[in-house]
Amino acid sequence: MKVIHLISGGDSGGAKTHVLSLLQNLSRTIEVDMVCFMEGPFAQEARELGISTQVYSDRNVLRTLRLLKQKIREGGYDLIHCHGARGNMMGAFLRKSTGLPVVTTVHSDYRLDYLGRPFSRITYGTINTLALRRLDYRIGVSDAMVDLLISRGFDPDKLFPIYNGIDFTLPPPALDRMAYLRSVGLEVDETSVVAGIAARLNPVKDIATLIRGFAKAHAACPQLRLLIAGDGEQLDMLKGLAAELGVAGQVCFAGWVTDTNTFYQSLDINTLTSLSETFPYALTEGARASLPTISSRVGGVPYLIDHGVNGLLFSPGDADELARHLVALAQDATLRHHLGQRLHQKAVEEYALESTVRRQLDIYEIILRRQQRPHHSRDGALVCGAYGRGNAGDDAILEAIVAELRHLDPDLPVWVLSRSPQDTRLKYRVNSIYTFGVPKFLWRMARTRLYINGGGSLMQDVTSHRSLWFYLFTISAAKRLGNQVLISLLAVIHQFVPHGLHFFGHFRILK
Repeated sequence: MKVIHLISGGDSGGAKTHVLSLLQNLSRTIEVDMVCFMEGPFAQEARELGISTQVYSDRNVLRTLRLLKQKIREGGYDLIHCHGARGNMMGAFLRKSTGLPVVTTVHSDYRLDYLGRPFSRITYGTINTLALRRLDYRIGVSDAMVDLLISRGFDPDKLFPIYNGIDFTLPPPALDRMAYLRSVGLEVDETSVVAGIAARLNPVKDIATLIRGFAKAHAACPQLRLLIAGDGEQLDMLKGLAAELGVAGQVCFAGWVTDTNTFYQSLDINTLTSLSETFPYALTEGARASLPTISSRVGGVPYLIDHGVNGLLFSPGDADELARHLVALAQDATLRHHLGQRLHQKAVEEYALESTVRRQLDIYEIILRRQQRPHHSRDGALVCGAYGRGNAGDDAILEAIVAELRHLDPDLPVWVLSRSPQDTRLKYRVNSIYTFGVPKFLWRMARTRLYINGGGSLMQDVTSHRSLWFYLFTISAAKRLGNQVLISLLAVIHQFVPHGLHFFGHFRILK
């Protein structure tokens, strides 16, 4: 397998860490090349890590496209993998001209990427939004990101979740705690409790809420200190806010920190205050150092942090709630220890780098397998029943049907008629059509191979005459439009059979 990655080359933060660590490890198993669109630290670091890297810095898009087409044609690649606005734009142009499948990793909410930068939002933000719709597959760096993309109308069948994994081997710090903290300019003594954050200083990270919460907590716990690692357009504003709140002497702005390992091992409390996140490395890097963590309840964060069990969560922008959590941890060293240890344990078990690499390889294999799948004018299954009405029994039946279909053919497109299509899309990650959207589901029937009718009270005496006429209409329409039709008796026997029984044994095929 040979994959070419396209990325701007100006990336920082989690996206940079994800791409570099992933490509470094993928290159041990498959052939991986990377093309950046600007020279700089990103490309240089990639080369130092042994990643095959080229830079196409020509601002003429057409000339760059010609070079890429030539490289792809001569390189014998199987797949194009894009990252970010410029990579996605190039991938969208290359999709048809190369005939290769194109996948992108969505590292953050693309609608918020350029928050506070109106010109970039109009240009790069618009380009990225349009390009994302034209690619074949999308990878979200958390289940929350996949759900977000589904809610915005992206095809669930062409979405994959992956998590930002890291190597949990903890190297020794370059300096001891006190020496490091003083080296970055933070005034501390042996009694100090240091909270910290490593993040870009932009509106999405909402460092202002962190400073406000810290100021409130410091009033109750004078031993608290705050260390902020990062740079960005809000630096001056944030320094002014700290001075305004009277905590300028207790808040240190350390700038960009290259040695994040020593940074995290010097903290007592890790924090994250973002308004939007996918699954930030700041959490797993803090977990590697067994740090108790306070985070805003956003994106994929709750997948890692169980509030009160292995960390503390607060509502985005709520400085008062954040302050209460800071006080609780600052005053209780035992609580800090327990929360940090539990977070470390969960992170090691579920978010190791090896798992991320295996998942990425699995995604590539799925995409290439689907690429080889015979393309017919008809494909997929349409499922009809009393779905999307909040009934637990109906939901269990649909879950069993979808699971069995995925077991029989993991690449089969599945569509469901539902009274709440959006809820069904999110819950089962299948495409869904409104039950009574007759023109839409008839159009879909003309393109599917299998129609499954059942679930709910279809075969019970509580079914209304109107419902029966509707079900009979859908069965007749499916047959006339060329589908094989299955009638599920699972709804009748559901209460008598154990969960997990293969449902296809309870279908009658109408010839």
